[in-house]
Amino acid sequence: MNSFLQQITKELYSKYTNDLSDCILVFPNRRAGLFFSKYLNELVEQPLWAPRVFTISEFFRSLSNLQIEDNLGLLFRLYKIYVKRMKVSESFDEFYHWGEMLLGDFDDLDKYRVNAEHLFQNLADEKEIENLFDYLTDEQVEAIQAFWSSFKPEKYSEHQKEFVNLWENLFGIYKDLREELKAEKLAYEGMASRNLIDGLESGEIQIDAKKVIFVGFNALNKCEIDLFEFIKKKELAEFYWDYDESYLKNPYHEAGLFMRDNVRRFPAPKTELSFSNIKENSAKVEFVSLSSEVGQAKYAHSVVQAFCQDEDVAPEETAIVLADEELLLPVLHSIPEVVENVNVTMGYPAKNTPVASLLRLVIDMQKSSRKIGGEVEFHHKEVLALLNHQYLNSVNPELAHELTQNILTTNKIKVPQKLLTGDEVIEKLFTPVKDVNQFAMYLLNLLQNVYQRLETKEEEKSLVDKIEQEYIYHLFLAIKRLKALLDQHEIEVKQDTFYKILEKMIQTLSIPFEGEPLAGLQVMGILETRLLDFKKLVVLSMNEGKLPKTGTANSFIPYHLRKGFGMPTIDHQDAIFAYYFYRLIQRADDIKLLYSTQSDGIRTGEMSRFLYQLKYESDFDIEESSPGYDISLKEAKPISVEKNERILNCLAEYCGDQFRSFSPSALNTYLACPLSFYFKYIAGLKEPDQVLEEIDPPTFGNLFHNTLEDLYKPFVGKTLEREDLEIIRKDKDLIEAKLKTAFRDTYFKTPKDKEVQISGRNLLIFDILKKYIDRILVLDQQFAPFQILSLEDEYRIQIPISGNRKVNIKGLIDRVDRANDTIRILDYKTGKADLFFKDIESLFEKEGKNRNKAAFQTLLYCLFYEDKTKAAEAISPGVYSLKEFFNNKFACMLARKEGRAKPEPVDDYRVYKEEFTKALQEMFEEIFDPKVPFTQVENQDACRTCLYAEICHR
Repeated sequence: MNSFLQQITKELYSKYTNDLSDCILVFPNRRAGLFFSKYLNELVEQPLWAPRVFTISEFFRSLSNLQIEDNLGLLFRLYKIYVKRMKVSESFDEFYHWGEMLLGDFDDLDKYRVNAEHLFQNLADEKEIENLFDYLTDEQVEAIQAFWSSFKPEKYSEHQKEFVNLWENLFGIYKDLREELKAEKLAYEGMASRNLIDGLESGEIQIDAKKVIFVGFNALNKCEIDLFEFIKKKELAEFYWDYDESYLKNPYHEAGLFMRDNVRRFPAPKTELSFSNIKENSAKVEFVSLSSEVGQAKYAHSVVQAFCQDEDVAPEETAIVLADEELLLPVLHSIPEVVENVNVTMGYPAKNTPVASLLRLVIDMQKSSRKIGGEVEFHHKEVLALLNHQYLNSVNPELAHELTQNILTTNKIKVPQKLLTGDEVIEKLFTPVKDVNQFAMYLLNLLQNVYQRLETKEEEKSLVDKIEQEYIYHLFLAIKRLKALLDQHEIEVKQDTFYKILEKMIQTLSIPFEGEPLAGLQVMGILETRLLDFKKLVVLSMNEGKLPKTGTANSFIPYHLRKGFGMPTIDHQDAIFAYYFYRLIQRADDIKLLYSTQSDGIRTGEMSRFLYQLKYESDFDIEESSPGYDISLKEAKPISVEKNERILNCLAEYCGDQFRSFSPSALNTYLACPLSFYFKYIAGLKEPDQVLEEIDPPTFGNLFHNTLEDLYKPFVGKTLEREDLEIIRKDKDLIEAKLKTAFRDTYFKTPKDKEVQISGRNLLIFDILKKYIDRILVLDQQFAPFQILSLEDEYRIQIPISGNRKVNIKGLIDRVDRANDTIRILDYKTGKADLFFKDIESLFEKEGKNRNKAAFQTLLYCLFYEDKTKAAEAISPGVYSLKEFFNNKFACMLARKEGRAKPEPVDDYRVYKEEFTKALQEMFEEIFDPKVPFTQVENQDACRTCLYAEICHR
């Protein structure tokens, strides 16, 4: 296949030979010029001065005496003019979005050489329209009348009043902007184009060339048409059009909308090129529907791999075209290893880069900073996110980890600035900045420091490092430019406004990839394909809404006025994309058109109208396929962990004089699910630390336990009378002080000399705890007098099992007291706790839905206490359940109850001691039996709150 550009190059060289050096060649894009130079290089047999090659924009700039100002600089100028003209106090960030629209409109207005004074008039008078626009066609005048017909001065709505007020000022704003730019020899692209055409027509500007050859254009604006007409009249121009007769000769085909007019106005020289490729070629076309966006990228892998096996096709004759540029990274990650060189002809959105996420985190961190009591504090979420960001982590990984652990273990919701020290970059990062100028410098210094820390010797630098540094460099330049413009135009903006402008800049910034454009597999967007031909094509995102792109036109000028004054409308955009698509496929041999059937949000999952046109109107022989994936939802296999030597050695650490002991909670875990017991107590899989912004149930329980322990501690060994309890109850300051101490030690984990600040929802928790403490003091008065024997004391026992082993168990008993010659073993429960149990066997029933965990634990505590004290009195187990505190018939002692029979209170646990101890031994025999594996619980309801549910696929 000889591409269109290759054939044009051959014809031009044959026609002009050495005189080609005196010609100017103008292409729609830079890539076409590069390939032209390559093809010319292959043709020349002796040294030759290369002709001047331009894109159309570059050609205008080469002839213009005005320099193009960048978009942000134009916006600042426009903003100042707008505020002055409209006499408003609108902030720059409010103006930013629609200011960009206005600039786009002014650009279009000049490119299409519209009379701005006429456009920006209030034309509610129909007669005035007919008189003023005698130079327009009837259709154009009709479009203008269609818009203004709804505007009746005597019946203006509020919106119409606002519109008309601004509309009548737009010509003055447009005029002021042009005058200011011209005085500094600056322009936006449309203004420069219009100025050039005016200069050519007046004779002020001359074109120095033997021939100006325009190749491969489609939609032309008025400036381009007038340029072509001017050069044509001077007999300096030649025009070469790239099209196919299948859509050119069909008056209803949108792909030929502009081309039909171009060919008529600017006929091409006689050529041997064929323009009926779609009809003559027997290209293989396949529509491929895939179930997801990213699935297209993965499927493209297999297609490209198959293409690469064709030795007759050079790598650069294969292209992956992305209608949706968001798929760039998935596509690059999916390119097969057989492809040696890849050329990417598109930019990567800066908003998706790690450096953009770093800047957003920095902005959030600065917003969250507060100065309290002369000390600066940051919110923990932003601090932890920054410390764990890949750039900050690479700056000083050891310090980042150390600071992270400190924040997590001490539960710092607000992180003081003085804690974040130890590295210059980190110290500078966590510095509050309240001034826009300082903030810009702060960001520039941060990016510079991170860039330098990523710097390594060139030979050690990986491709990833180079790309990361490129990201940082482009964002650095953008911020530097923003700062320079703010200084130059002396526009005062608030810090929040600066944040918004910066975010908008990041959203629109694209980072270009650099590579060898003439070699390897080509990856490009649809715009970059103009004038290029490929033998093998993979086009992704052939969905309606992606190709052609749909959406509202970002313009302040209404549709009817655009149409009336000959400016481009949304209809033109559809025709332009239709041409791009049909031109791309007209010479290819093998075409894979991929689209996604995924439907969610704004995605419809519908294939593009262009595919329907090919299917029903074209001569292509089309195949359709829907590759399936072998996905079967197999039932998760049960997980079972055999007790190998390592596990048995780990279990042995819980025996005899070893340092480890089982807790009552661990034994409850085993009875609930042996596998969960293995994960937590044998394998040591723990939940990652996190800062608790709100108090969770376990922390709530600890706060209650610790406060009550502190209140009752002075009375250990003493008898508490009702009067004593009432005195404590009435001492609200004492209770609050004890609660604050519990918060400091348990929740904030701060030094004793530091005062804690309880705020937000924690203040509500504080008040709830006060009510619970008050209630337990009231309930204890019912049992007074009683003697407190111990509080939160640790107990340890050993249970003998086979093999001459003794298993260690230890735990804390919340409270032991003596009332009416009975020793009460009391356990505080902040969760649900039942006082009744069926029998001892039910307490050891594995997976028992109604197994009484609290009864099991409290009976075990009784065993602890008797083993240590050898007490002769009756030992009675009891549970103080917070959920029952406000029940009028509150009871706390355990009782045995079967069915509807009357409960039998456990006045002395010794009645059940032998049976309980025997069941305990049997459980340990099973735990230590090498033949019994750790297995999953069958009842999956128990997995809902399990930390390890994901491991088990439950």
